[in-house]
Amino acid sequence: MYPYRSATFTDEILLELIQNEDNRVAFEEIYHRYWQLLVDTAYRRLKSIEAAEEITQDIFVSLFLKRKSVEIKISLAGYLKTAVKYKVLNYIRTQQVQYNFETKMKQELHFEDITPHHTLQAKELSQKIKESTAALPEKCREVFMLSRFEKLSNKAIALRLGISVSTVEKHISKAMKIMNEHFGDYKLELLITFYLLQS
Repeated sequence: MYPYRSATFTDEILLELIQNEDNRVAFEEIYHRYWQLLVDTAYRRLKSIEAAEEITQDIFVSLFLKRKSVEIKISLAGYLKTAVKYKVLNYIRTQQVQYNFETKMKQELHFEDITPHHTLQAKELSQKIKESTAALPEKCREVFMLSRFEKLSNKAIALRLGISVSTVEKHISKAMKIMNEHFGDYKLELLITFYLLQS
């Protein structure tokens, strides 16, 4: 066992402690050592502190979950910066896809021509979504809300709730099945997006 002052350890020693001894304090030291650097790196590309922090959180969640098997062939700093690069690119692609989807939705639903009847339908739809969501089992509902409404990744949800990613996936699958049953032939993701645009 190393005499313990983690702040004085090199990255290599900290990784060894994490992988061989599952040392949580060593992981926390890496987290604090690189958190701000990664946030700043992501922020320079995205100009959004919320997105930069979410990406950084996802990277540390991934590192924690893979701590026993991860192979870092370059320096830890290099590994984390590369992870930021790919996460940022993926985020930009996702945002573009979402923007295109919502633009298409607005065009198809003719939001500029909404009548009082449409407004009433939107309110009824909003209420039905709330009721259907409230009817989900407690943990299932919590996971579903974090995934679909707060747009958190499965890994981020797992870290926040202290459960495994596979458990998160099972809850989402169960929630989607129940919600789809409530809304019949409607496309659930379309309904949620419509609901969010009205809120």
